Amino acid sequence: MIDHAGVSPSPLVICTTAISILVVLLSSRLVHVIRSIQNNRRRCSDNDDNIIMMASTSSKKSVSPTKNTTRQIKTMVVLGSGGHTTEMIRLLRELDVNRYAPVIYVVANSDTTSIPRLQKFIREEENGLRKKDLSLWRGRHPDERCGGFGAVAAVHRLPRAREVHQSYVTSIFTTLHSFVQTLLLLIRVRPGLILANGPGTCVPVVYAAFILRILTLGYGVSSKVVFVESLCRVQTLSLSGRLVYPIVDSFVVHWPYLQRKYPLVEVCDVFVLQHDGQ
Repeated sequence: MIDHAGVSPSPLVICTTAISILVVLLSSRLVHVIRSIQNNRRRCSDNDDNIIMMASTSSKKSVSPTKNTTRQIKTMVVLGSGGHTTEMIRLLRELDVNRYAPVIYVVANSDTTSIPRLQKFIREEENGLRKKDLSLWRGRHPDERCGGFGAVAAVHRLPRAREVHQSYVTSIFTTLHSFVQTLLLLIRVRPGLILANGPGTCVPVVYAAFILRILTLGYGVSSKVVFVESLCRVQTLSLSGRLVYPIVDSFVVHWPYLQRKYPLVEVCDVFVLQHDGQ
């Protein structure tokens, strides 16, 4: 390549030009993906379409993501400690076990309570169920020793992006480490649906799925992401919710006030009805 003066451009110029072109292409792709996601959310909101389909009939809206309701969707569930795990357990009880399978659980390395709590809940509930109702948890028993086949579900652990009281400077490095590990996990597992409800562990997962969608042009490793806001969030979104709000495929809240404040959310009242004892 020679310019008009007969002098070849320097490697620095070539490198700078290539980087500039790459930045423009990635920026265009970024804008396109975000617009596509948000347009789909507006369309689903207008048509009362939900990406997730509840097994319970107490929800007012219960529509599958595709017309073919028999196709199984590999579902990655992000668990968080405390109340997040409790709400996720309630959400799992409402999801059709025949549709959202197999299930893969993701927890933080330092989370020592979520998996035992889920295991205990399943045992106690199945002890009180009739045999024909035991299929509710088929394939959803968390087991860190297996690959996720039959009656059990695989558990994957990821490093936290930031521990409680960790300095913001050191959290830059831990966040990068967590993000890389999350990317590798998503490429290996390739879930069709990622279900999260607010723990800090979910933010790298959601953004990793978003980056993969940009880089792969939607082929091979693209996942739909559903974020379910905490039941206690009545007037404002959580920090995790605000961080992922623009880029998830479905953002579910429990209170109508939030839908008036945030136009790209869906209201699902199934937990509110349960909470009120109805």
